[in-house]
Amino acid sequence: MRIILVHGFNASPEMNFHPWLARELRAKGYEVVAPTLPLKSGEELDLPVVIEEMRRQVGYLGPEDILVGHSLGALIALQYMEATEMTETPRAVIMVAAPFKVAKPELRRLFLVDLDADVAIWKAKEFFVVHSKDDALVPFEHGQKLAAFLKAKLVETETDGHFMDAEYPALLELVDSVASTPFPYAPGMALANDYENKAWADRIAPSSGKPDWMT
Repeated sequence: MRIILVHGFNASPEMNFHPWLARELRAKGYEVVAPTLPLKSGEELDLPVVIEEMRRQVGYLGPEDILVGHSLGALIALQYMEATEMTETPRAVIMVAAPFKVAKPELRRLFLVDLDADVAIWKAKEFFVVHSKDDALVPFEHGQKLAAFLKAKLVETETDGHFMDAEYPALLELVDSVASTPFPYAPGMALANDYENKAWADRIAPSSGKPDWMT
């Protein structure tokens, strides 16, 4: 199982909680990938270049992969899943202190206005949005909107700001809990099985043979 840590703008895998979380997860036996991406404020965002760098450092996503994106890095994770070829659905996406949108036109391509919600929610088995109520950079309402958009579980904290400190045990606990909990059902498992009602099926094909369109 891989944990993929995606940093935000003006950051790196050596900043904020990333080095600590990577170290703790590796100590628990997880493979951790922490790509270094060209994300700097004041420079024009070249999304294809960022996606290609993700592709080079991360590669294909597997069914047990968990992506953890901080701030704008959470939107990079979504864009990567949108852009890259996937034959299987990653285990989860955890979005930490992520904005729902910003006013800067040069960053517009990152945001969900350019993604189809009905498609985006199927890009991972589960989505989690982690947001602190006292975040002064990205208001808590952004987390609420993001969680509603992605039908994600909203994990609220009280005093973690924009998650820019060195350690957040709650994040480690969440990642470990998601990674160690089997996904409870396969796609479509919750759908009703119309064919369980034999009387209904017999009205379609009264005989015991195959329906007309199969013969």
